[in-house]
Formats: sequence, C-alpha cells, structure tokens
Amino acid sequence: MRTGSLALLLLVALPALADHYRSATLAPDRSTLTLHTDHGQVVAPRTDPDQQGFDEPHIAPDGQTAGWLMLEGNCCTSYPLPTELVLFRDGRILRRFTGDTVIWAWTFSPDGQAVAWRERTAHGASSIVYHLRRIDDGTELAQFACDLKPDTPAGEAPGYVYQGKVPAWVWSIAEECPTR
Repeated sequence: MRTGSLALLLLVALPALADHYRSATLAPDRSTLTLHTDHGQVVAPRTDPDQQGFDEPHIAPDGQTAGWLMLEGNCCTSYPLPTELVLFRDGRILRRFTGDTVIWAWTFSPDGQAVAWRERTAHGASSIVYHLRRIDDGTELAQFACDLKPDTPAGEAPGYVYQGKVPAWVWSIAEECPTR
C-alpha cells in the first residue's frame, strides 16, 4: 500500500517539478550554455561528441522549452558552424533538427508550438531555405525558398527569386531574401 501511494504521489508531483525556463546565458567563448529555471540553473548538455559549442539560445514564449544551435567543427572553416537545432524540455533533449546546410538563424513561433529556421551554405552564393517545423512530432509544416537568379552577372551581389507571398513566419529570421 505504501509503495502504491508513493508512486501515485510522484506521478502527481512530477509535472509540478517541470522546469520553467526563464533565460539562458551563453559563455563568452560559446563553450557552455546555462539555462536559468524556476528551480535553479541547468547546464545544457552537449548532444554530439564533435560538438564545439552553443549558439543562439532562445526560450519559448511559454517558458516550457529552451533551444540552441549546436556548433560543430568543419573541414573548410577555421571556426565551428551551427549544424543542428536542439530543443530541450523537462531536463532532457526533446528534439534535434539538422539542416541540409548551415542553420544561421532560428526562432520559436509566437505560440511556442513550432520552430522556424533559415539555412544556406557557409560561403558563396546559394539559395536560402526557411523551414517551419512542429515541435511535438517534428513534422514540417511549411518551407519557403529564395533561389538564386540564374542570370546574375559575375562579380555582382546575387539576386534572388521566390514564388508567391512571403509567409509571416519567415520575416523574423529573414536575411537578404526576402526583403521588405
């Protein structure tokens, strides 16, 4: 009887102990990330043996999820690149999203149910692709791409083309394309 009561008490108490993330502090050298919660501090875990650091930490609007970009070494640069978006909830890795190229910027949706990110190659002119994914199951909800204009003269800044109206979720992480 006592064991059953204790188990029931733990099941009821666990949601109350869930971390509510208030803020995040990135070390100046980006080697560590500290998440500040209602219950103290949590050091963000490394998610890959080749991870060299953290970048762009954000907290979801409801405080239930924290996220960051994982920095990983690269053969062709003297600095690590952001290759993966990591989401953290209740003291564990909830989801990891890997881009096809480098993830340069990201954000939570206003309702905290999705994440959006922008990716492109590390160097040189390339298409810019924006992704919107649902957090709970990882489903891709939308994608928007700015493709290079094929007729941009050599030596000029690249021009971009895209189809249709720019979705609202793109603007907070927009780069040179689209422009307002």
